[in-house]
Amino acid sequence: MSRPESTGATLELTRQLVAIQSHSDAPGREAAIAEFLVRWLVQRGIEARRQPVVGKRANVIARVPGSGGPGLLLNGHLDTVPGGAMHDPFSPRLDAGLLWGRGTCDMKGAVAAMCVALSRLARRDVPLSGDVVFAGTVDEETGSLGVKALVESGVPCAAAIIGEPTGLRVAIAHKGSIFVRITLVGRAAHGSVPEEGVNAATHAAAVATAIETQLAPRLATRTHPLLGRSTVSIGRLCGGTQPNIVAARCEIDVDRRVLPGETGTIDELRDVVAAHCHGVPGLSYELSELPMTAAVPHVPLATDPEAPVARAALDACSALGLPSDPVGVTYWTDGGHLAASGIPTVVMGPGDIRNAHGPDERVPVEELHQASELYLLVAESLLARSAN
Repeated sequence: MSRPESTGATLELTRQLVAIQSHSDAPGREAAIAEFLVRWLVQRGIEARRQPVVGKRANVIARVPGSGGPGLLLNGHLDTVPGGAMHDPFSPRLDAGLLWGRGTCDMKGAVAAMCVALSRLARRDVPLSGDVVFAGTVDEETGSLGVKALVESGVPCAAAIIGEPTGLRVAIAHKGSIFVRITLVGRAAHGSVPEEGVNAATHAAAVATAIETQLAPRLATRTHPLLGRSTVSIGRLCGGTQPNIVAARCEIDVDRRVLPGETGTIDELRDVVAAHCHGVPGLSYELSELPMTAAVPHVPLATDPEAPVARAALDACSALGLPSDPVGVTYWTDGGHLAASGIPTVVMGPGDIRNAHGPDERVPVEELHQASELYLLVAESLLARSAN
C-alpha cells in the first residue's frame, strides 16, 4: 500500500505537468515546465535550479543533500511527443482509476512521482550517505541533448533510476538504437526513355528488399535472454520528383535496434547496399547516422542484476508486493547514456509503453502512487543503510 501522504500529491502534480505543453511544437518547448518544476520544488524547501542546455531549454536539477558521498540520481525527461490524434491531450482526465493525457505515461507521471518522493525524503529525519538528485532532462524525444549536458556537467552519483514506463518492473537491460539514412544518387531522364537514366528508386527498392529478406533474418539469430532478437526496420523510403522523371535520388531511413555486445552495425548495412549498388555505372551511394541517434550515442543498457541499485529496486518491489524479477525493455532510454558514463542504471516507472505516444495515452493512478513509494524506498535502502 502507498503511504497516504503521497496519494493526492503525485496525482495532482502529474495533472499539473500534463497541462503544461512541452513538446517539439510548443513555444519554448520545455521552458515553461522547467520553470514550474523549479518553483514547485523550491516551495517545498528543496534546492533546485535550471541547467541551460540549448537556448531557453534547460534541465531541472534538484537535490536533497547527504553527507557528501556518491548518491542516487532520479531521472525523467520533461518533453513529450506532440498531441497528435489524441483528443484534448493537455487536459488531463481521470476515469476509472486511469489518468489520461499526453505525457501521463511517457513520462510526466514518473517525473511527478520522483519529485514527490524527493519532497518526502527532504522532510524525513534520515541521515543519507550521499545526495539524492532529481534531474528533469530535455530533448529525450528528439535527440537526448539534455542527458548529454547532464553527464558532461558531472553527476556525482553512484547509481541512477530512469522513470520510463515499465509497469513498475525493474528493467536492467534495453536495446540500443541507430537510425541510418541510405542515400542513392542516380541520373534523371525523361520517363519516356528510362534507359537513358539511372533510377535511384529502383535500386533503392532492391536494397530495401535485401534488408528485409537477407539482413533481418540473419539478425534474428542474435538473441538476448531479456530483450529478444536483434532487429532492423525500414521506416521511410522516399525518392524521385514526379512520375514522368526517372528518379535521380532516393533515401531509405533505417531503424536498427542493437543488443548489448553487438558491433559493426552500420558496416552490416553498408555491405548490403554495396552488394546491390557497387560498380553500377552512374549510381553512387552513402550511409550516414541521423542526428537523432548520432548527437548522443544510443547505446544498449546492460546492468548487473546484483548491482546495488538493481538489488535495492527489486527489494523495494518485493516489499510492495510487486513482481520482483528483473526484465528488459526493447525501447531506448537516456539510461543507456548514463550507464555508458559509468553510472549503474535501472529503468523503473509507472505505465505501459504501449500506451505512450498514441491517441490513448494513460497511466493507472495506483501505479503513480506506488512509483513514488518505490523511489523513496530505493533511496533509503541505498543511502540510509550505509549512513548508519
